Amino acid sequence: MRKDSIFLKLFILFLIFSMAIVGLQWFLQANFFNRFYQQQKINQMIELGQELKQQFTEEGLSNKTKEKINTVADTLNGNLRIFDRRGGMIYQTGMMMGMSKMGHLSMEDWNRVQLGETIVFKVPGHMRKLDALALVFPIEAYIIVLHTPLQPIEESIAISQEFAVYVLIGAMILAMILAFIFSKTITKPLTKLNGVAMEMGRLNFDNLWEDDRKDEIGQLGATFNFLSSELKKTFDELQEELKKEKNLDKMRKEFVARVSHELQTPIALIQGYTEALQDDVANNEEEKQDYFHIIEEEISKMSTMVKDLLDLSQLESANFKVKLESFDIVSLVDRTLFKFDVLKKEKKVQLMVEEALQEQMVLGDEYRIEQVLSNLIQNAINHCNIGGKVEITLKDIGEFVCIEVYNEGKQIDKEDLNYIWESFYKEKDKKVGTGLGLAIVRNVLELHGSNYGVKNIEGGVLFYFQLKKQG
Repeated sequence: MRKDSIFLKLFILFLIFSMAIVGLQWFLQANFFNRFYQQQKINQMIELGQELKQQFTEEGLSNKTKEKINTVADTLNGNLRIFDRRGGMIYQTGMMMGMSKMGHLSMEDWNRVQLGETIVFKVPGHMRKLDALALVFPIEAYIIVLHTPLQPIEESIAISQEFAVYVLIGAMILAMILAFIFSKTITKPLTKLNGVAMEMGRLNFDNLWEDDRKDEIGQLGATFNFLSSELKKTFDELQEELKKEKNLDKMRKEFVARVSHELQTPIALIQGYTEALQDDVANNEEEKQDYFHIIEEEISKMSTMVKDLLDLSQLESANFKVKLESFDIVSLVDRTLFKFDVLKKEKKVQLMVEEALQEQMVLGDEYRIEQVLSNLIQNAINHCNIGGKVEITLKDIGEFVCIEVYNEGKQIDKEDLNYIWESFYKEKDKKVGTGLGLAIVRNVLELHGSNYGVKNIEGGVLFYFQLKKQG
C-alpha cells in the first residue's frame, strides 16, 4: 500500500480521532470533573436559596415556609439553619453537622452578609466527617445558612480513568475496524472514478461510472459520465469534420484541376477557330458561321462558370444580405420553367409542374429564389434518365409553401449525401456542370432561413425547400 494513498490517510485519521476523543475524556475527568461537581452543587444551593427568599418575602417564617425549608434541606441531603442578625439560631432542620453557631464564618464575611452579600465557602470535615459546602445569605431580619455534603468522588474518578484505558484499547480496535470499512467505502468509488478518468485520457469514452449512489461521490460520477458523453460527441464531431475537411480539400484540388481543364478546352477551341478565321481557312460562308457558332458556345460556357464563381463568392460574404420582398411563387415557377423548354427537348425529358395552388405570395429575394429554382431544375435535368420525368410540386404546409423538384434516375450514394451541398463537389461519374450550383442553392436558402434538403425516393431523387407565406 502506498504511503500517500487516501485509504491509509483516512485509516490513520480515524485512529487518531478515536484516541483523541478517549484521551480528552480522561484529561477532563482528571482535571475538571471535581470542580464541575462542586460548581453544580453551588448552583443548586443558589437556586434553592432564591426559592426560599421568595417564600420568606411572601409569608415570612410561617409553617408553610418551614415546610419549604425542610424540603430544601432534604433536597440538599444536608441541613438548613436560620439565625437572627446577632447570630442567635432561630430554626434548624436536616442532618446535624456540629455547627450550632456561625463557626466557620469570619467576622469580615459576617459583616459582608449583614450588608446583603451572599457567601459561599467550603467547610472541611473532621473525624471522618465529609467536607461540606456552605451558602450564607440574608433574608430580611434573618441570616440563612445552607449546608450540603460533598461526596468523595476522587476514588470514582480514579476508577473511571482506569476504566478509560480499557475503553481506549477497545476504541482503538473498533476504530481500526470502522476505519478500514469507512476508508474502503470512500476510496473504492474514488478508485473507480480514477479508472474512468484514465480511460478518458486514453480517448476511450465508453467506460462509464456505474453506481447508483446519491451522495457527492455519486454526483461526481454522474458528472464524469456527462463529461465523457460530451467529449465523445465532440470528439466524434471533430473526427467527422476532419474527415470532411480532408475530403473537401481533395475536392478543391480536383476542382482546380477540372476548372483548369474545362477553361483550357474552350480557350484552345476559341484560339484555334479564331486563327482559322484569320487565315481564311473556311471554304465558304456557311463554314465561317459554324466557326463563329462554336466560338460563341465556348464563350458562353466560360461566362457561366465565371458567373457561378462570382455568385458563390458574393453569397458566402459575411456582409451579403438578401432583399426580402413579397412575390407570387406560382408565377415565378412558371417563368423559370419556360427557360428550360429548349433544354428539355434536347435532353428528351418530360418537364412537369403540379400546382396545388393558383396563387401564393411568399417572402423572399425573388431574384435569388429564381436562381435556386433554376439550379435545382438544371440539376434535375442533368441527372434525369433519357426520356425520364422531372416534376416540380408546390405544397401548402401551414405557414409555409414547400417547393419540391423530383427527377427520375439514379439515386445519390449515401456517402455523397453529406457532401452534395459543398462547393466544388461533383459525383465521381458525373462530368456535367462545375459543382457550384447546389452550393449556391444552399447559401441562398440558409440566408432565407429556409428548411431544405434532399432524399432518395422510389425511382429517383427529390430536392425540397420551404418559403414563408406573406400575411
